[in-house]
Amino acid sequence: MGILKDAILDALKEQGVKAEWIGEKPRVLKTAAQSKYDDLRKVERNYTRGVHIARKEVCNDKPRI
Repeated sequence: MGILKDAILDALKEQGVKAEWIGEKPRVLKTAAQSKYDDLRKVERNYTRGVHIARKEVCNDKPRI
């Protein structure tokens, strides 16, 4: 690798980011903290969506008076 590519990879590694070169551009992989946050957001979003759908079903099942 060239001097610039090595310098860029070293700078990214100092910040705690895993990166690798694919073609001409560096490909940055997520840090552990970013992955954990994304997983929590995904679970929270699906939980909220599930609660909303369940409430909708309950309301639709009640007879209107």
